[in-house]
Amino acid sequence: MTKRNTDLLSNNDMYVKYANVVEVVRNAKIQIQHYGSTNCVMYEGLKDSKHSFRILSAKPNVKGIEKLVGIVHELAHILFQSPFNASKKLFKDNWGYTGDDYRFIFNVFNVLEDQRIESQMGKMYLKHADRFNKTTKKLGKLMGNDLKYKNPIDILLTIRFQRGEEIENLADNYKVYEKALNDVVFTDKFGALRVMVTLKPYLDKYLNDRRDILKTDIDTLLNESDNSETDKRREQRINAREEIKNEHNEFLKNNRESSGETDDNIPDELLNPNENDTQTNEEIINIGKQEGNEVVNDIFDSLRGEISNNPLPKRVTLVKRHEGIVTPNIKISKGLSKIFKKLKMQKKDFIDTEGEEVDVETYVESLIRGNNMNNCRINKKTANGIALVISIDGSSSMRGERMNTARNLVATIYDSLKDIDNVEVRANVWGSNGSGIIGMTEINNKNDIKQISCESTTGSYTVTPTHMGLEYSAQMLKKMKGNKKMMIMITDGHPNYYLNGYHMIPANYIKTCQKSMVKARRVTDNINCIVISNEMSYRYNPARLLFKSKNIMRVDTMNDASEKVIKQFKKMVMSSFV
Repeated sequence: MTKRNTDLLSNNDMYVKYANVVEVVRNAKIQIQHYGSTNCVMYEGLKDSKHSFRILSAKPNVKGIEKLVGIVHELAHILFQSPFNASKKLFKDNWGYTGDDYRFIFNVFNVLEDQRIESQMGKMYLKHADRFNKTTKKLGKLMGNDLKYKNPIDILLTIRFQRGEEIENLADNYKVYEKALNDVVFTDKFGALRVMVTLKPYLDKYLNDRRDILKTDIDTLLNESDNSETDKRREQRINAREEIKNEHNEFLKNNRESSGETDDNIPDELLNPNENDTQTNEEIINIGKQEGNEVVNDIFDSLRGEISNNPLPKRVTLVKRHEGIVTPNIKISKGLSKIFKKLKMQKKDFIDTEGEEVDVETYVESLIRGNNMNNCRINKKTANGIALVISIDGSSSMRGERMNTARNLVATIYDSLKDIDNVEVRANVWGSNGSGIIGMTEINNKNDIKQISCESTTGSYTVTPTHMGLEYSAQMLKKMKGNKKMMIMITDGHPNYYLNGYHMIPANYIKTCQKSMVKARRVTDNINCIVISNEMSYRYNPARLLFKSKNIMRVDTMNDASEKVIKQFKKMVMSSFV
Protein backbone atom coordinates (compact mmCIF):
# COMPACT_ATOMS: atom_id res chain seq x y z
CA MET A 1 0.00 0.00 0.00
CA THR A 2 1.42 3.38 -0.99
CA LYS A 3 1.71 5.99 1.72
CA ARG A 4 0.28 9.45 1.38
CA ASN A 5 2.85 12.18 0.71
CA THR A 6 2.64 14.28 3.88
CA ASP A 7 4.73 16.99 2.22
CA LEU A 8 1.82 17.66 -0.14
CA LEU A 9 -0.90 17.20 2.47
CA SER A 10 0.03 17.13 6.15
CA ASN A 11 -2.01 15.15 8.67
CA ASN A 12 -3.48 18.32 10.16
CA ASP A 13 -4.43 19.59 6.69
CA MET A 14 -6.11 16.26 5.98
CA TYR A 15 -8.21 16.55 9.16
CA VAL A 16 -9.29 20.01 8.04
CA LYS A 17 -10.25 18.68 4.60
CA TYR A 18 -12.49 16.06 6.21
CA ALA A 19 -14.05 18.79 8.34
CA ASN A 20 -14.61 20.95 5.24
CA VAL A 21 -16.87 18.28 3.74
CA VAL A 22 -19.02 18.21 6.86
CA GLU A 23 -19.09 22.02 6.91
CA VAL A 24 -20.62 22.11 3.42
CA VAL A 25 -23.32 19.55 4.23
CA ARG A 26 -24.32 20.95 7.63
CA ASN A 27 -23.79 24.68 6.97
CA ALA A 28 -21.24 24.61 9.77
CA LYS A 29 -17.89 25.98 10.86
CA ILE A 30 -15.71 23.37 12.56
CA GLN A 31 -12.53 24.05 14.52
CA ILE A 32 -10.24 21.14 15.46
CA GLN A 33 -7.97 21.56 18.50
CA HIS A 34 -5.40 19.02 19.66
CA TYR A 35 -5.26 18.84 23.46
CA GLY A 36 -6.94 17.21 26.45
CA SER A 37 -7.36 13.60 27.50
CA THR A 38 -10.43 12.66 25.48
CA ASN A 39 -12.03 13.11 22.06
CA CYS A 40 -15.24 15.13 22.03
CA VAL A 41 -17.27 17.66 20.05
CA MET A 42 -18.98 20.77 21.43
CA TYR A 43 -21.61 22.97 19.83
CA GLU A 44 -20.93 26.69 20.24
CA GLY A 45 -24.00 28.28 18.69
CA LEU A 46 -24.72 30.19 15.49
CA LYS A 47 -21.93 32.42 14.21
CA ASP A 48 -22.37 34.34 10.95
CA SER A 49 -25.43 32.17 10.17
CA LYS A 50 -23.39 28.98 10.49
CA HIS A 51 -23.49 26.33 13.21
CA SER A 52 -20.18 26.49 15.04
CA PHE A 53 -18.54 23.33 16.45
CA ARG A 54 -15.27 22.69 18.25
CA ILE A 55 -13.66 19.23 18.17
CA LEU A 56 -11.12 18.35 20.83
CA SER A 57 -8.70 15.66 19.69
CA ALA A 58 -6.86 14.03 22.62
CA LYS A 59 -3.13 14.64 22.89
CA PRO A 60 -1.62 12.11 23.38
CA ASN A 61 -4.14 9.87 21.60
CA VAL A 62 -6.68 7.89 23.58
CA LYS A 63 -5.25 4.39 23.97
CA GLY A 64 -6.47 2.19 21.13
CA ILE A 65 -7.87 5.04 19.03
CA GLU A 66 -5.78 6.56 16.23
CA LYS A 67 -6.05 10.32 15.84
CA LEU A 68 -7.75 10.19 12.42
CA VAL A 69 -10.32 7.65 13.64
CA GLY A 70 -11.10 9.79 16.68
CA ILE A 71 -11.59 12.93 14.58
CA VAL A 72 -13.70 11.16 11.94
CA HIS A 73 -15.87 9.72 14.73
CA GLU A 74 -16.52 13.20 16.17
CA LEU A 75 -17.22 14.58 12.68
CA ALA A 76 -19.77 11.79 12.25
CA HIS A 77 -21.66 13.10 15.29
CA ILE A 78 -22.00 16.43 13.46
CA LEU A 79 -22.67 14.98 10.00
CA PHE A 80 -25.37 12.59 11.18
CA GLN A 81 -26.85 15.04 13.68
CA SER A 82 -26.53 13.27 17.02
CA PRO A 83 -29.52 14.51 19.08
CA PHE A 84 -27.77 15.05 22.41
CA ASN A 85 -29.99 17.99 23.40
CA ALA A 86 -33.07 15.95 22.50
CA SER A 87 -31.79 12.98 24.53
CA LYS A 88 -31.34 15.15 27.60
CA LYS A 89 -34.89 16.52 27.27
CA LEU A 90 -36.33 13.04 26.69
CA PHE A 91 -34.53 11.28 29.55
CA LYS A 92 -34.91 14.05 32.13
CA ASP A 93 -38.07 15.96 31.28
CA ASN A 94 -40.21 13.17 29.85
CA TRP A 95 -38.92 9.87 31.21
CA GLY A 96 -38.05 11.40 34.59
CA TYR A 97 -34.49 10.13 35.16
CA THR A 98 -32.31 12.11 37.57
CA GLY A 99 -28.90 11.89 39.24
CA ASP A 100 -27.05 8.58 38.92
CA ASP A 101 -29.98 7.02 37.03
CA TYR A 102 -29.83 9.75 34.38
CA ARG A 103 -26.06 9.37 33.97
CA PHE A 104 -26.50 5.62 33.55
CA ILE A 105 -29.25 6.04 30.92
CA PHE A 106 -27.21 8.66 29.05
CA ASN A 107 -24.17 6.36 28.92
CA VAL A 108 -26.29 3.55 27.47
CA PHE A 109 -27.62 5.96 24.83
CA ASN A 110 -24.08 7.14 24.05
CA VAL A 111 -22.93 3.57 23.26
CA LEU A 112 -25.87 3.09 20.89
CA GLU A 113 -25.32 6.51 19.29
CA ASP A 114 -21.65 5.73 18.64
CA GLN A 115 -22.71 2.51 16.93
CA ARG A 116 -25.26 4.40 14.79
CA ILE A 117 -23.07 7.21 13.54
CA GLU A 118 -20.15 4.87 12.77
CA SER A 119 -22.44 2.64 10.71
CA GLN A 120 -23.65 5.62 8.67
CA MET A 121 -20.13 7.04 8.21
CA GLY A 122 -18.89 3.60 7.16
CA LYS A 123 -21.74 3.34 4.67
CA MET A 124 -20.74 6.66 3.13
CA TYR A 125 -17.06 5.75 2.90
CA LEU A 126 -16.08 2.07 3.14
CA LYS A 127 -12.52 2.88 4.24
CA HIS A 128 -13.95 4.43 7.39
CA ALA A 129 -15.97 1.26 8.02
CA ASP A 130 -12.71 -0.69 7.93
CA ARG A 131 -11.04 1.81 10.29
CA PHE A 132 -13.92 1.63 12.78
CA ASN A 133 -13.90 -2.17 12.64
CA LYS A 134 -10.18 -2.36 13.42
CA THR A 135 -10.52 0.20 16.21
CA THR A 136 -13.41 -1.57 17.98
CA LYS A 137 -11.48 -4.85 17.75
CA LYS A 138 -8.42 -3.15 19.26
CA LEU A 139 -10.51 -1.66 22.07
CA GLY A 140 -11.93 -5.13 22.71
CA LYS A 141 -8.46 -6.52 23.23
CA LEU A 142 -7.66 -3.70 25.66
CA MET A 143 -10.59 -4.84 27.82
CA GLY A 144 -8.36 -7.70 29.01
CA ASN A 145 -9.54 -11.09 30.20
CA ASP A 146 -11.63 -9.95 33.16
CA LEU A 147 -14.75 -9.01 31.23
CA LYS A 148 -17.63 -7.45 33.14
CA TYR A 149 -21.10 -8.61 32.21
CA LYS A 150 -23.53 -7.55 34.97
CA ASN A 151 -23.95 -3.91 33.96
CA PRO A 152 -25.89 -3.27 30.69
CA ILE A 153 -23.27 -0.69 29.67
CA ASP A 154 -20.50 -3.29 30.03
CA ILE A 155 -22.57 -5.82 28.06
CA LEU A 156 -23.15 -3.34 25.23
CA LEU A 157 -19.48 -2.29 25.09
CA THR A 158 -18.30 -5.92 25.13
CA ILE A 159 -20.56 -6.72 22.17
CA ARG A 160 -19.67 -3.49 20.34
CA PHE A 161 -15.95 -4.20 20.86
CA GLN A 162 -16.32 -7.70 19.34
CA ARG A 163 -15.94 -9.76 22.52
CA GLY A 164 -19.61 -10.61 22.92
CA GLU A 165 -19.35 -14.35 22.36
CA GLU A 166 -17.27 -14.64 25.55
CA ILE A 167 -20.13 -13.45 27.77
CA GLU A 168 -23.09 -14.69 25.75
CA ASN A 169 -23.97 -17.39 28.27
CA LEU A 170 -23.11 -15.26 31.33
CA ALA A 171 -24.83 -11.90 30.79
CA ASP A 172 -28.49 -11.34 31.63
CA ASN A 173 -30.61 -10.47 28.56
CA TYR A 174 -27.58 -10.76 26.28
CA LYS A 175 -29.74 -11.24 23.17
CA VAL A 176 -31.71 -8.08 23.97
CA TYR A 177 -28.57 -5.91 24.00
CA GLU A 178 -27.12 -7.65 20.95
CA LYS A 179 -30.35 -6.93 19.06
CA ALA A 180 -30.26 -3.29 20.22
CA LEU A 181 -26.83 -2.76 18.67
CA ASN A 182 -28.00 -4.37 15.43
CA ASP A 183 -31.25 -2.39 15.37
CA VAL A 184 -29.51 0.99 15.66
CA VAL A 185 -27.34 0.44 12.58
CA PHE A 186 -28.19 2.67 9.56
CA THR A 187 -31.03 4.48 11.36
CA ASP A 188 -32.01 8.17 11.30
CA LYS A 189 -30.83 10.74 13.84
CA PHE A 190 -33.39 9.51 16.38
CA GLY A 191 -32.41 5.86 15.85
CA ALA A 192 -30.61 5.41 19.17
CA LEU A 193 -33.52 7.00 21.04
CA ARG A 194 -35.93 4.67 19.25
CA VAL A 195 -33.89 1.66 20.41
CA MET A 196 -33.81 3.08 23.95
CA VAL A 197 -37.62 2.62 24.01
CA THR A 198 -37.18 -1.14 23.55
CA LEU A 199 -34.43 -1.29 26.20
CA LYS A 200 -36.21 0.88 28.77
CA PRO A 201 -37.96 -1.99 30.67
CA TYR A 202 -34.68 -3.89 31.05
CA LEU A 203 -32.74 -0.78 32.09
CA ASP A 204 -35.42 0.17 34.62
CA LYS A 205 -35.32 -3.31 36.15
CA TYR A 206 -31.53 -3.13 36.44
CA LEU A 207 -31.75 0.27 38.16
CA ASN A 208 -34.48 -0.94 40.53
CA ASP A 209 -32.46 -4.03 41.48
CA ARG A 210 -29.40 -1.89 42.10
CA ARG A 211 -31.38 0.51 44.28
CA ASP A 212 -32.66 -2.44 46.37
CA ILE A 213 -29.09 -3.56 46.96
CA LEU A 214 -27.89 -0.08 47.92
CA LYS A 215 -30.83 0.40 50.30
CA THR A 216 -29.65 -2.43 52.53
CA ASP A 217 -28.04 -0.90 55.61
CA ILE A 218 -24.54 -2.19 56.44
CA ASP A 219 -25.35 -2.27 60.17
CA THR A 220 -28.30 -4.54 59.42
CA LEU A 221 -26.05 -6.79 57.39
CA LEU A 222 -23.53 -7.05 60.22
CA ASN A 223 -26.23 -8.17 62.68
CA GLU A 224 -27.53 -10.92 60.44
CA SER A 225 -26.82 -14.43 61.68
CA ASP A 226 -25.89 -15.84 58.29
CA ASN A 227 -22.40 -14.47 57.79
CA SER A 228 -22.00 -15.93 54.31
CA GLU A 229 -25.16 -14.10 53.21
CA THR A 230 -23.90 -10.95 54.90
CA ASP A 231 -20.61 -11.12 53.01
CA LYS A 232 -22.45 -11.69 49.73
CA ARG A 233 -24.75 -8.70 50.22
CA ARG A 234 -21.87 -6.49 51.31
CA GLU A 235 -19.95 -7.46 48.18
CA GLN A 236 -23.00 -6.69 46.03
CA ARG A 237 -23.34 -3.30 47.70
CA ILE A 238 -19.66 -2.44 47.16
CA ASN A 239 -19.84 -3.58 43.54
CA ALA A 240 -22.98 -1.53 42.95
CA ARG A 241 -21.33 1.61 44.35
CA GLU A 242 -18.23 0.95 42.24
CA GLU A 243 -20.42 0.64 39.14
CA ILE A 244 -22.08 3.96 39.89
CA LYS A 245 -18.68 5.60 40.34
CA ASN A 246 -17.44 4.19 37.02
CA GLU A 247 -20.64 5.26 35.25
CA HIS A 248 -20.26 8.77 36.65
CA ASN A 249 -16.66 9.01 35.42
CA GLU A 250 -17.68 7.66 32.01
CA PHE A 251 -20.46 10.26 31.87
CA LEU A 252 -18.03 13.09 32.62
CA LYS A 253 -15.60 11.79 30.02
CA ASN A 254 -18.22 11.37 27.30
CA ASN A 255 -20.73 14.03 28.28
CA ARG A 256 -21.92 15.55 25.00
CA GLU A 257 -25.04 17.26 26.33
CA SER A 258 -24.05 20.56 24.74
CA SER A 259 -22.97 19.21 21.36
CA GLY A 260 -26.38 18.97 19.66
CA GLU A 261 -26.88 21.85 17.26
CA THR A 262 -30.61 22.38 17.88
CA ASP A 263 -33.37 21.50 20.31
CA ASP A 264 -34.77 18.80 18.07
CA ASN A 265 -38.49 18.07 18.02
CA ILE A 266 -38.65 14.60 19.53
CA PRO A 267 -41.01 12.25 17.63
CA ASP A 268 -44.22 11.73 19.58
CA GLU A 269 -43.90 7.95 19.67
CA LEU A 270 -40.78 8.35 21.87
CA LEU A 271 -42.39 10.66 24.42
CA ASN A 272 -44.88 8.16 25.77
CA PRO A 273 -43.60 4.72 24.79
CA ASN A 274 -45.67 1.61 25.38
CA GLU A 275 -42.79 -0.44 26.70
CA ASN A 276 -44.69 -3.73 26.59
CA ASP A 277 -46.05 -3.38 23.06
CA THR A 278 -43.49 -5.34 21.04
CA GLN A 279 -45.25 -4.72 17.72
CA THR A 280 -45.39 -0.95 18.21
CA ASN A 281 -41.75 -0.81 19.29
CA GLU A 282 -40.69 -2.76 16.21
CA GLU A 283 -42.62 -0.26 14.07
CA ILE A 284 -40.79 2.60 15.79
CA ILE A 285 -37.44 1.00 14.90
CA ASN A 286 -38.56 0.30 11.33
CA ILE A 287 -39.42 3.98 10.89
CA GLY A 288 -35.84 4.80 11.92
CA LYS A 289 -34.47 2.23 9.46
CA GLN A 290 -36.59 3.56 6.59
CA GLU A 291 -35.70 7.17 7.27
CA GLY A 292 -32.05 6.27 7.81
CA ASN A 293 -31.79 4.55 4.43
CA GLU A 294 -31.84 7.88 2.60
CA VAL A 295 -29.51 9.80 4.92
CA VAL A 296 -26.31 9.09 2.98
CA ASN A 297 -28.05 9.77 -0.36
CA ASP A 298 -29.22 13.14 0.97
CA ILE A 299 -25.64 13.98 1.98
CA PHE A 300 -24.29 13.13 -1.45
CA ASP A 301 -27.06 15.20 -3.06
CA SER A 302 -26.09 18.10 -0.83
CA LEU A 303 -22.43 17.81 -1.84
CA ARG A 304 -23.43 17.81 -5.50
CA GLY A 305 -25.66 20.83 -4.93
CA GLU A 306 -28.70 18.87 -6.09
CA ILE A 307 -31.12 19.57 -3.25
CA SER A 308 -32.66 22.63 -4.87
CA ASN A 309 -32.90 21.00 -8.30
CA ASN A 310 -35.03 17.94 -7.59
CA PRO A 311 -36.70 16.63 -10.77
CA LEU A 312 -40.46 16.16 -10.78
CA PRO A 313 -41.54 12.86 -9.20
CA LYS A 314 -42.58 10.09 -11.55
CA ARG A 315 -46.07 10.52 -13.12
CA VAL A 316 -46.32 14.12 -11.87
CA THR A 317 -46.92 16.98 -14.25
CA LEU A 318 -47.13 20.64 -13.33
CA VAL A 319 -50.43 22.09 -14.54
CA LYS A 320 -52.17 25.44 -14.64
CA ARG A 321 -55.70 25.63 -13.32
CA HIS A 322 -58.65 27.83 -14.22
CA GLU A 323 -58.59 31.03 -12.23
CA GLY A 324 -61.18 31.70 -9.54
CA ILE A 325 -62.24 34.80 -7.63
CA VAL A 326 -60.04 35.54 -4.62
CA THR A 327 -61.80 37.03 -1.60
CA PRO A 328 -59.71 37.04 1.59
CA ASN A 329 -61.45 37.44 4.94
CA ILE A 330 -60.35 40.99 5.74
CA LYS A 331 -61.50 40.85 9.37
CA ILE A 332 -59.46 37.74 10.13
CA SER A 333 -56.54 38.99 8.05
CA LYS A 334 -56.35 42.29 9.93
CA GLY A 335 -56.60 40.54 13.29
CA LEU A 336 -53.75 38.14 12.46
CA SER A 337 -51.65 40.91 10.94
CA LYS A 338 -51.98 43.03 14.08
CA ILE A 339 -50.81 40.12 16.26
CA PHE A 340 -47.90 39.24 13.95
CA LYS A 341 -46.69 42.83 13.73
CA LYS A 342 -46.73 43.12 17.50
CA LEU A 343 -44.77 39.90 17.81
CA LYS A 344 -42.30 41.14 15.22
CA MET A 345 -41.38 43.99 17.57
CA GLN A 346 -40.17 41.43 20.09
CA LYS A 347 -36.49 40.75 19.55
CA LYS A 348 -34.02 38.22 20.83
CA ASP A 349 -30.58 39.12 22.11
CA PHE A 350 -27.52 37.74 20.32
CA ILE A 351 -23.86 38.41 20.97
CA ASP A 352 -22.55 39.77 17.69
CA THR A 353 -20.15 42.24 16.09
CA GLU A 354 -22.93 44.77 15.60
CA GLY A 355 -25.28 46.48 18.01
CA GLU A 356 -25.62 49.49 20.28
CA GLU A 357 -24.93 47.85 23.65
CA VAL A 358 -21.84 46.02 24.89
CA ASP A 359 -22.17 42.75 26.79
CA VAL A 360 -19.67 43.31 29.63
CA GLU A 361 -19.19 39.65 30.58
CA THR A 362 -18.40 38.64 27.01
CA TYR A 363 -16.00 41.59 26.67
CA VAL A 364 -14.10 40.60 29.83
CA GLU A 365 -13.91 36.94 28.81
CA SER A 366 -12.64 37.95 25.36
CA LEU A 367 -10.07 40.28 26.96
CA ILE A 368 -8.75 37.48 29.19
CA ARG A 369 -8.59 34.96 26.35
CA GLY A 370 -7.23 37.43 23.81
CA ASN A 371 -10.16 36.74 21.48
CA ASN A 372 -11.88 39.12 19.08
CA MET A 373 -13.16 41.81 21.45
CA ASN A 374 -15.36 43.31 18.72
CA ASN A 375 -17.63 40.26 19.01
CA CYS A 376 -19.26 41.38 22.28
CA ARG A 377 -22.16 43.61 21.27
CA ILE A 378 -25.81 42.87 21.99
CA ASN A 379 -27.64 42.70 18.68
CA LYS A 380 -31.44 42.67 18.68
CA LYS A 381 -32.69 40.18 16.10
CA THR A 382 -36.04 38.71 15.27
CA ALA A 383 -36.86 35.13 16.16
CA ASN A 384 -36.22 32.28 13.73
CA GLY A 385 -38.61 32.00 10.78
CA ILE A 386 -41.29 29.45 9.99
CA ALA A 387 -42.43 27.69 6.82
CA LEU A 388 -45.94 26.40 6.09
CA VAL A 389 -47.25 24.41 3.13
CA ILE A 390 -51.02 23.98 2.72
CA SER A 391 -51.69 20.90 0.59
CA ILE A 392 -55.15 20.89 -1.02
CA ASP A 393 -56.98 17.92 -2.49
CA GLY A 394 -57.96 19.01 -6.00
CA SER A 395 -60.15 16.04 -6.93
CA SER A 396 -63.58 16.68 -8.42
CA SER A 397 -65.43 16.22 -5.10
CA MET A 398 -63.80 19.45 -3.84
CA ARG A 399 -65.42 21.45 -6.66
CA GLY A 400 -67.59 24.41 -5.77
CA GLU A 401 -67.88 25.98 -2.34
CA ARG A 402 -65.20 23.77 -0.79
CA MET A 403 -62.51 24.88 -3.21
CA ASN A 404 -63.68 28.50 -3.10
CA THR A 405 -63.27 28.48 0.69
CA ALA A 406 -59.83 26.87 0.39
CA ARG A 407 -58.77 29.59 -2.05
CA ASN A 408 -59.96 32.35 0.24
CA LEU A 409 -58.29 30.68 3.23
CA VAL A 410 -54.87 30.81 1.56
CA ALA A 411 -55.53 34.40 0.44
CA THR A 412 -56.43 35.36 4.03
CA ILE A 413 -53.18 33.92 5.38
CA TYR A 414 -51.12 35.66 2.68
CA ASP A 415 -52.89 38.94 3.38
CA SER A 416 -52.11 38.69 7.11
CA LEU A 417 -48.38 38.41 6.39
CA LYS A 418 -47.83 41.86 4.91
CA ASP A 419 -44.51 43.24 6.16
CA ILE A 420 -43.70 39.98 8.01
CA ASP A 421 -40.41 38.84 6.52
CA ASN A 422 -39.66 35.66 8.48
CA VAL A 423 -42.83 33.67 7.74
CA GLU A 424 -43.12 31.87 4.40
CA VAL A 425 -46.35 30.26 3.18
CA ARG A 426 -46.87 28.19 0.06
CA ALA A 427 -49.59 25.82 -1.12
CA ASN A 428 -50.28 23.18 -3.74
CA VAL A 429 -53.33 21.60 -5.36
CA TRP A 430 -53.23 18.01 -6.56
CA GLY A 431 -55.33 15.27 -8.14
CA SER A 432 -54.87 12.41 -10.60
CA ASN A 433 -56.71 10.83 -13.51
CA GLY A 434 -57.63 7.25 -14.32
CA SER A 435 -54.23 6.66 -15.93
CA GLY A 436 -52.28 7.59 -12.83
CA ILE A 437 -51.05 10.96 -14.11
CA ILE A 438 -50.94 13.44 -11.23
CA GLY A 439 -51.65 17.08 -11.96
CA MET A 440 -49.82 19.31 -9.48
CA THR A 441 -50.18 23.07 -9.15
CA GLU A 442 -47.78 25.08 -6.99
CA ILE A 443 -48.95 28.23 -5.21
CA ASN A 444 -45.75 30.16 -4.50
CA ASN A 445 -46.99 33.74 -4.23
CA LYS A 446 -50.10 35.85 -3.84
CA ASN A 447 -50.67 36.05 -7.60
CA ASP A 448 -50.84 32.23 -7.86
CA ILE A 449 -53.72 31.95 -5.36
CA LYS A 450 -56.37 32.38 -8.05
CA GLN A 451 -55.25 29.01 -9.49
CA ILE A 452 -56.57 27.15 -6.44
CA SER A 453 -59.38 25.32 -8.23
CA CYS A 454 -60.39 21.83 -9.34
CA GLU A 455 -60.51 22.56 -13.08
CA SER A 456 -57.20 22.14 -14.91
CA THR A 457 -56.36 23.58 -18.32
CA THR A 458 -54.89 20.21 -19.36
CA GLY A 459 -57.59 17.73 -18.38
CA SER A 460 -59.63 16.34 -15.51
CA TYR A 461 -58.05 15.09 -12.29
CA THR A 462 -60.76 13.34 -10.28
CA VAL A 463 -58.83 10.91 -8.02
CA THR A 464 -57.19 11.54 -4.60
CA PRO A 465 -53.44 10.61 -4.75
CA THR A 466 -52.70 11.35 -1.08
CA HIS A 467 -49.19 9.87 -1.30
CA MET A 468 -48.07 12.56 -3.74
CA GLY A 469 -49.74 15.31 -1.72
CA LEU A 470 -47.43 14.29 1.14
CA GLU A 471 -44.26 13.81 -0.91
CA TYR A 472 -44.57 16.95 -3.02
CA SER A 473 -45.43 19.14 -0.03
CA ALA A 474 -42.36 17.78 1.77
CA GLN A 475 -40.20 18.71 -1.22
CA MET A 476 -41.57 22.23 -1.15
CA LEU A 477 -41.00 22.52 2.61
CA LYS A 478 -37.43 21.26 2.27
CA LYS A 479 -36.57 24.16 -0.04
CA MET A 480 -38.12 26.77 2.27
CA LYS A 481 -35.87 28.61 4.74
CA GLY A 482 -37.88 28.63 7.96
CA ASN A 483 -36.41 26.39 10.66
CA LYS A 484 -39.91 25.59 12.01
CA LYS A 485 -41.79 23.70 9.32
CA MET A 486 -45.44 22.67 9.17
CA MET A 487 -47.64 20.89 6.64
CA ILE A 488 -51.46 21.03 6.64
CA MET A 489 -53.36 18.78 4.24
CA ILE A 490 -57.02 19.48 3.40
CA THR A 491 -59.01 16.67 1.76
CA ASP A 492 -62.60 15.47 1.51
CA GLY A 493 -62.09 11.95 0.21
CA HIS A 494 -60.51 8.58 0.84
CA PRO A 495 -56.93 8.11 -0.42
CA ASN A 496 -57.06 6.22 -3.73
CA TYR A 497 -54.99 5.97 -6.88
CA TYR A 498 -54.88 4.35 -10.32
CA LEU A 499 -51.56 2.79 -11.34
CA ASN A 500 -51.12 2.03 -15.05
CA GLY A 501 -54.89 2.25 -15.50
CA TYR A 502 -55.75 -0.15 -12.65
CA HIS A 503 -57.31 0.97 -9.40
CA MET A 504 -54.92 0.08 -6.57
CA ILE A 505 -56.23 -2.19 -3.82
CA PRO A 506 -56.85 0.08 -0.79
CA ALA A 507 -54.61 -1.98 1.54
CA ASN A 508 -51.73 -1.79 -0.94
CA TYR A 509 -52.23 1.91 -1.59
CA ILE A 510 -52.16 2.73 2.12
CA LYS A 511 -48.72 1.08 2.29
CA THR A 512 -47.62 3.39 -0.55
CA CYS A 513 -48.95 6.36 1.41
CA GLN A 514 -47.15 5.20 4.56
CA LYS A 515 -43.84 5.17 2.65
CA SER A 516 -44.57 8.70 1.47
CA MET A 517 -45.29 9.72 5.06
CA VAL A 518 -41.86 8.40 6.08
CA LYS A 519 -40.26 10.63 3.43
CA ALA A 520 -42.31 13.62 4.56
CA ARG A 521 -41.37 13.10 8.20
CA ARG A 522 -37.71 13.44 7.27
CA VAL A 523 -38.54 17.09 6.60
CA THR A 524 -40.94 17.72 9.50
CA ASP A 525 -42.91 15.81 12.11
CA ASN A 526 -45.48 18.59 12.17
CA ILE A 527 -47.85 17.13 9.56
CA ASN A 528 -51.59 17.65 10.00
CA CYS A 529 -54.64 16.55 8.05
CA ILE A 530 -58.15 18.02 8.04
CA VAL A 531 -60.84 15.76 6.54
CA ILE A 532 -64.14 17.30 5.38
CA SER A 533 -66.50 14.40 5.88
CA ASN A 534 -69.60 13.11 7.64
CA GLU A 535 -69.00 10.96 10.68
CA MET A 536 -69.88 7.63 9.03
CA SER A 537 -67.56 8.10 6.04
CA TYR A 538 -64.75 9.35 8.29
CA ARG A 539 -65.00 6.23 10.45
CA TYR A 540 -63.87 4.10 7.51
CA ASN A 541 -61.41 6.57 5.96
CA PRO A 542 -57.96 4.91 5.53
CA ALA A 543 -56.33 8.33 6.04
CA ARG A 544 -56.72 7.69 9.77
CA LEU A 545 -54.05 4.99 9.44
CA LEU A 546 -51.54 7.53 8.11
CA PHE A 547 -51.72 10.30 10.68
CA LYS A 548 -51.38 10.24 14.43
CA SER A 549 -54.72 10.73 16.14
CA LYS A 550 -53.78 14.19 17.40
CA ASN A 551 -52.73 15.26 13.87
CA ILE A 552 -55.91 14.39 11.99
CA MET A 553 -59.38 15.84 12.55
CA ARG A 554 -62.80 15.67 10.96
CA VAL A 555 -64.92 18.73 10.15
CA ASP A 556 -68.38 18.95 8.67
CA THR A 557 -67.74 21.87 6.33
CA MET A 558 -64.89 23.63 4.58
CA ASN A 559 -65.65 26.72 6.68
CA ASP A 560 -64.87 24.65 9.78
CA ALA A 561 -61.64 23.47 8.13
CA SER A 562 -60.69 27.06 7.36
CA GLU A 563 -61.13 28.05 11.01
CA LYS A 564 -58.97 25.12 12.16
CA VAL A 565 -56.18 26.04 9.75
CA ILE A 566 -56.25 29.68 10.86
CA LYS A 567 -56.01 28.63 14.52
CA GLN A 568 -53.11 26.22 13.84
CA PHE A 569 -51.28 28.80 11.76
CA LYS A 570 -51.75 31.51 14.40
CA LYS A 571 -50.51 29.16 17.13
CA MET A 572 -47.45 28.20 15.09
CA VAL A 573 -46.44 31.80 14.32
CA MET A 574 -46.90 32.90 17.92
CA SER A 575 -44.86 29.98 19.29
CA SER A 576 -41.97 30.79 16.94
CA PHE A 577 -41.52 34.18 18.63
CA VAL A 578 -41.47 32.81 22.18
